[in-house]
Amino acid sequence: MSDGAPATGLPVRRRGETDGCGCLDCRNVDAAAARRSLLATLTWSVRLCRRYPSVLLLGAVLVGLGTLLDTLGVQYLADPVLDLLEGTTALAFFFGLRAYVATLTARELTGDTLAVWPWCRRALGRLVALVAVVVLSLSVLTTLSMVVDIALVAGLVFAGVDISTQPVFLVVAAVGAVLLAVPPLVLLFKCWFAIDACVIGRYGPLESIRVSWAMTTTYRWKLVRLVGLVAVVLGVSYVDGVATPVSGPLGSLFPAVSALVGDLAELSAVVWFAVSAHLYVQSVVDIGSPRDRRRQGTA
Repeated sequence: MSDGAPATGLPVRRRGETDGCGCLDCRNVDAAAARRSLLATLTWSVRLCRRYPSVLLLGAVLVGLGTLLDTLGVQYLADPVLDLLEGTTALAFFFGLRAYVATLTARELTGDTLAVWPWCRRALGRLVALVAVVVLSLSVLTTLSMVVDIALVAGLVFAGVDISTQPVFLVVAAVGAVLLAVPPLVLLFKCWFAIDACVIGRYGPLESIRVSWAMTTTYRWKLVRLVGLVAVVLGVSYVDGVATPVSGPLGSLFPAVSALVGDLAELSAVVWFAVSAHLYVQSVVDIGSPRDRRRQGTA
């Protein structure tokens, strides 16, 4: 990485979309970042969160607010107000905090000294539009899946198949569940890097999704491992809702301990935000633009 990087907050984009030759030096990307393994990236991300206490502080505030809304909000707030506050808190955590962590990650990997807020401000409008596009896409995809499910059941009834029998019902229910759940999950997987592309690469909403789509295709196994780790860790955050209460003297302490473990697991998401942003930078320096790939195909 070149010394004395200017405080310009230059976006980290695909080759052919940046000034210069597109090498690591021209993009001020740390050469070590391109070679880190997933485990090394995780370790680096933990150090990043320790280096910037504001990340953990903001995460703790949002997680704590969510816990308060879940426990006390039900008693003192009307349902519409509670739903609005819970939705706002979730959006602030999973989108706002992730954008903040992505900005810090990009600054560390590029050696840039531009303040965090100007960098985030440049992506704020695109980030809001990106969230709207993803939510709209999920809504449309879910609606289409439901229509397909209804059409499947209607077709079987029209064909004279008795779907009330247990074997047929189980098959129809399983197929319907797959048709309803898999398309939205695939879309979320393919949009995994869209927020990072929007914030770090400063792409527009649709282009962010295209970049994420290409990256999750090229580096899907690396992302599969990351998603698996995230699912295991964040799954602990639901232990307080499914675990069997402890009997005896410790029974009264179990809810508090269980809730604390869940909050810590949810707070660990800030580390995964940093890992995701690092993987975006690591992957985007290797992936060319569509024009580059067309040129390579004709070479």
